[in-house]
Amino acid sequence: MSAPKRVLVVGGVNVDVIAQADRLPAEHEKLRGTACSVLPGGAAANTAVGLVRQGCSVRLVSAVGDDTAGAMCLEVLGASGVDTSLVRVQAGSRTSMAVVLSSGGGKRMLTFAGADRGRAFDAVTEEDVRTADHVHVVGDPTPALGRVAALAHRAGRSVSVEWNGRDMSPLAHGASLHFMNADEAARLPQARRASGVGGTARRTAERFSGEVVVTMGAGGALWATAAGRLFHEPAVPVEPLDRTGGGDAFDAGVIAGWLHGEPPKACMRRGLDAARHVITKMGAHP
Repeated sequence: MSAPKRVLVVGGVNVDVIAQADRLPAEHEKLRGTACSVLPGGAAANTAVGLVRQGCSVRLVSAVGDDTAGAMCLEVLGASGVDTSLVRVQAGSRTSMAVVLSSGGGKRMLTFAGADRGRAFDAVTEEDVRTADHVHVVGDPTPALGRVAALAHRAGRSVSVEWNGRDMSPLAHGASLHFMNADEAARLPQARRASGVGGTARRTAERFSGEVVVTMGAGGALWATAAGRLFHEPAVPVEPLDRTGGGDAFDAGVIAGWLHGEPPKACMRRGLDAARHVITKMGAHP
């Protein structure tokens, strides 16, 4: 049996306060919810856990506050098999938080900044990067995050970028994999000159010389190659309970498959199956 693929995940950890209801409330409406949970979250943390489930060895770079929320996040991530030795505990700071209103197929989110992740990113060394086979980055395209991606390129390690509603162009050149959903793809400048999601994915892949993977909810996922090929993998119909972390689980499945040399459709199948497991449970770490 081959050794597990080693992945360095760089991005955010936060606490998710998830309020579940049959529907989202209207303006000024006082609606009784069906469930409420306080769980570790954050796109990077969710993807790290997902990669462990895919059989990878995962090290996470992030920051939490020196509060009970941060301690809970570290405890749960460690118990899930994620190496948190590069997660910085920042004295005098609170842990980042997200408040999620979830209604099965619908979701609204408010986020609150906490501990400074940039300091944790700045502390990453070339040796940290060299001990990984792959580096996955998610978050605002700051110089600190860009520095980690540059270290990976210099060390000859592959990089994947989660766009997550942001313009990640400053980090995009040289990355092997780009992740976004259909709504995010539609907001890209190249979408105005493309025909649909597939055309936008092709133009983005060509622009950045990497593979672009787009999730489309019930429509499954699309994969555009830098050479202009387009692959589609359908989704299995499912009734979602909570969509929190579904995209992060998808990323983890695709990355794991890609690292093992699987073709695009097999990678997307892994990702879609992983996402289906998450969105039929409450929270990103069921």
